[in-house]
Amino acid sequence: MPDSFVLRHPQDVASLVNSGRIRGGNAKFVVVIALAGIFMDAYDFTSIAFGLSYVQEAFNLSSLMLGITAGAILVGALIGSLLGGTLMDRIGREKVFTADLVVLIIATLLCAIAPNAWFFLAARFLMGISVGIDYPVAFSFIAEYSSHRNKGRALNLYAPVWYVAVGSTFVLLLIGYYVFQALSWDIGELWRVVVGFGVVPTAAVLYLRRKYLTESPTWAAMNGDLHEAAAILRKAYGVDVTVADDAVLRMPKRTRTEPVLQSFGRLWNRTYRPRTLLALVVNFCQGAEYYAVGFSIGVVTQQVFGQTILTGIVGPLAFNLLFGVGGGLLSTWLAPRVRISRLALWGFCGTTASLLLVNLFGKEPFDGAIWIAALFLGVFIFSHAAGPGTQGAVIATLSYPTSIRGVGVGFAQFGNRIGGTIGLVAWPALTAAYGLDALLWLALMPFAGLLCLLVIRWDPTDEDVDAEDYDTATGVVPAAGPTTPQTPVSPGGTL
Repeated sequence: MPDSFVLRHPQDVASLVNSGRIRGGNAKFVVVIALAGIFMDAYDFTSIAFGLSYVQEAFNLSSLMLGITAGAILVGALIGSLLGGTLMDRIGREKVFTADLVVLIIATLLCAIAPNAWFFLAARFLMGISVGIDYPVAFSFIAEYSSHRNKGRALNLYAPVWYVAVGSTFVLLLIGYYVFQALSWDIGELWRVVVGFGVVPTAAVLYLRRKYLTESPTWAAMNGDLHEAAAILRKAYGVDVTVADDAVLRMPKRTRTEPVLQSFGRLWNRTYRPRTLLALVVNFCQGAEYYAVGFSIGVVTQQVFGQTILTGIVGPLAFNLLFGVGGGLLSTWLAPRVRISRLALWGFCGTTASLLLVNLFGKEPFDGAIWIAALFLGVFIFSHAAGPGTQGAVIATLSYPTSIRGVGVGFAQFGNRIGGTIGLVAWPALTAAYGLDALLWLALMPFAGLLCLLVIRWDPTDEDVDAEDYDTATGVVPAAGPTTPQTPVSPGGTL
């Protein structure tokens, strides 16, 4: 017989989920669906990387126009991150996620069939908006369906999922390469097939959403009423939840209908300012380092193994699966044991050192030096995946309560996209001007992130940020009923 719980106040919903006393049911599928959304985002980001030279040839693009076209998805994601964070806090996570999937399917198809450069650019921009919207939604779903103890681990699954998706892109490219070769098809059209294939997993997630996805219970408790939140808990977790006759059914109106600008303003009040600054800087720095180096792996592997199409596919595949997935799995294992900010700090140390060592060995004349440089490039990917590449998103997600989690994560992702755009656009110019010494300039990015983590001593590992919504709204944290669990105390998570 399932446990019974009585709700007397909206805060009891967050307390119940965070306690870990309810688990299983459809809730685990909600987390899987959210992670699947991240998988699609990673796939869409990287699916065109291989085909950019063919896009340039097909549409007769100048180098400048090619850069603008390649960066369109990042600019769209920059806008989408702010838009998605705002919308999901206003109208709910589920509605935004569903609409986002539909837009992503449309944008993917438009990219695959693009007849000219401007059509392709517009489709990539639309795809970027969709990808940007998805991040705050996905991270919020994961956090709001996980217990306090498991939030860090669940959010850290983002890293291996991302790198598996990137690796899957190159697996599909590898299969497509041999198929096109065997059938004597034009290899220049392979990018259309790979991009268009993104519709398949997106449609699958849309189907699963209809079957398993429910609104976040903590968002419903904050913005709907307690009966709605109880119904979601029953459906998602399969538990017996009732609402007391004397329960507080709704939060004050001022809490539920906060103006958009006021929500963004709260990110910079006395409580949240250091958290917002930390999340913004960490995400900016990790975005800059990854989009500069991560998107150049194909070039590096071709320098080591030869200038062929095949090495341009197999090299990034190996780097992402070995180092990216490996680093992500390590961070997932360490998350319950090590503070989140410490993981980010260690990761920035690793990426800074790796960039300096790649610079050192990349210029050495002895045999095998380039292999050593390539190994340290792998260490860079590993450190990024285990550290700031993942923890930047985790810090942002767990630093804010439900009412402003969307705008908080969206604003941090905005910083990530700004950094990524700068890294993607500035890196070719830096390498043209300084050669391998450009890595010394790039190393300033992780070093700045490292310094920020040392100066701002905020870590969300043991913090119950959800309670801050109710402190703000009522001035006191309400007492829970006898069959409603109290807000749990984290078991630790430090070394």
